Amino acid sequence: MKRAALSLCALAIAVAAAVAEPVSFVDERGVTISLPGKARRVVSLSPELTESLFAAGAGDAVVGVTTYCNYPAEASGRTKIGGFSAKTISVETIIALKPDLVVGGLSAHGQLAAQFERAGLRFAALPTTDFDDIYATIALLGRVAGDEAVANALVADLKARLAAVGAKVAAVPPAERPLVFWETWDEPLMSAGPGTFTGQIIVAAGGRNCFADAASDWPVVSFEALLARDPDYIMAADSHGEALTPERLAKRSGWSSLRAVRNGRLVFLDGDIVARAGPRFVEAVELMARALYPESFDR
Repeated sequence: MKRAALSLCALAIAVAAAVAEPVSFVDERGVTISLPGKARRVVSLSPELTESLFAAGAGDAVVGVTTYCNYPAEASGRTKIGGFSAKTISVETIIALKPDLVVGGLSAHGQLAAQFERAGLRFAALPTTDFDDIYATIALLGRVAGDEAVANALVADLKARLAAVGAKVAAVPPAERPLVFWETWDEPLMSAGPGTFTGQIIVAAGGRNCFADAASDWPVVSFEALLARDPDYIMAADSHGEALTPERLAKRSGWSSLRAVRNGRLVFLDGDIVARAGPRFVEAVELMARALYPESFDR
């Protein structure tokens, strides 16, 4: 019995040592973040990072999220620290949660870094600009706060699913792929440029972005420019659906002459899925690809 007890004690010590192994990484600012062990209390400043944390096996470590963090369902039970923008986030609430790590985006939350650091908190700006960023961020969150094996398996699955979509549309020549107009806003008329997450999803789904030549991320475009390009599909987030009802479109001068409108090719995608650079981005690609190539994806 004494030998068994000693063995169990040794095992407990070994497990504790493994848990307490120091963790360090470099964030998007180029700043090295060091922790004495895996983060056990994490605050997320964006819905996409919240989704990535839960998907990477770090859900139990999440103690604070934004009011927009509605997925997965468990996130709704965490303390709300404010909205997404820096001006709506309560630094005081975050400090009270005593997190080991606060994660957010560089452009959206970088300005808060100094406040966090003055309060003795670790802030990490994590990249989510493109698909490779998403893979890297999920893997990182698994290593520093969740389950590394779970995170790596998820990344492998996401890559395989994305490759499967690519394989199904590979035979379609680039010039023959459906032309997609993504309507971000209607007054003024705005679309998505090639550098946006939405623009990347269009291409990955086998479409051509109607405004792939835009110099800005969210270009304001004219109806004349849209008419000249005459897209095959008009797409938007479902939250924008009220602006693209048949009744509303009928009031838009000249829109009835667009090929997409004549053919009834108006497609609405879940706004949360298509806008968040997190683990559900492949689902957005799959949904769009299914809309563009129903004969290939409905089998």
